[in-house]
Amino acid sequence: MLPECFDVLTARLFVMTDDRLPSGIPLDLFRSFLMSKGFQFRFVPGGFEKWHRPGKYRPVIIRMYQDPVPQFTVRTALRSMLLEPEDLRAFMEQELK
Repeated sequence: MLPECFDVLTARLFVMTDDRLPSGIPLDLFRSFLMSKGFQFRFVPGGFEKWHRPGKYRPVIIRMYQDPVPQFTVRTALRSMLLEPEDLRAFMEQELK
């Protein structure tokens, strides 16, 4: 059960299940997804890539040398982007056609 302080959006993101995400996404494909959502590459602090979108408070941080991108990193990025796993899955299907 969720605490009372959670709003509907937070609750929806909190119950996101892992089975809706692929086990690993190629790094180049995930970078393309970030660019398609308006994120821009900012800089690399010590082996991490920082992606920022104007108007967004939280950047998306991914490891530069971790290919494929692990599921928990993808899940965290989607939460900070306020997107659903289905958005990523639809992008992947479109790109891999």
